[in-house]
Amino acid sequence: PGIPQVEVEVESMDKAGNFIGWLHIEGVNLSVALVEQALSRVHFTAERSPYCKALLAAQDAAKQRKEKVWSHYEETPVEEVVPVLEEKERTANYKPVFVTEITDDLHFYVQDVETGAQLEKLMENMRAEVGAHPPVEGSFAPRRGDFCIAKFVDGEWYRARVEKVESGGKVHIFYIDYGNKETLPPSRLAPLPPAFSPRVLPPQATEYTFAFIQVPQDVSTG
Repeated sequence: PGIPQVEVEVESMDKAGNFIGWLHIEGVNLSVALVEQALSRVHFTAERSPYCKALLAAQDAAKQRKEKVWSHYEETPVEEVVPVLEEKERTANYKPVFVTEITDDLHFYVQDVETGAQLEKLMENMRAEVGAHPPVEGSFAPRRGDFCIAKFVDGEWYRARVEKVESGGKVHIFYIDYGNKETLPPSRLAPLPPAFSPRVLPPQATEYTFAFIQVPQDVSTG
């Protein structure tokens, strides 16, 4: 099977610097699809979105089927308030990316295709360096916020950042170029050589979140 065509459409950015936008897979807006399948609800801020009508139509259809998050839905008569939306010209800035990680709360991480070759070269040189000078086990004392290299299940080393250190010897790390997280023993961590630090090549995993939808909590989807 071929690799599905994925497009990221950025709407805005929140106060923490995270991008807010849309993910289109083979031309299908994933946010609308999740609402349509009764796996998510429309957030009230959707009224500012150009996809507002599509989201609300998908949600109305899901409500009528009374499935999943709407399985206990009972329609109550309410006075309809039609929001007045300002018509303004939208400017879209598209760029090719690789989606590397999607989290349970519908955040996702991507790599910029344009810098992909730089990351591949850095990883190749870093692994050659580690192979020529293997880390001494126990030489790295992890602290929260430290950059390091971590050995993944495939046996290869990747750049990472320490997020938390537990007293039992468990270290929570974040792979800065891919967006996934893992809990490892200190024996699978080592100092990040300065030649491969984020100053040389910034972390390649950029976080995004889906616009105007909420993930249901404590609701059975059976």
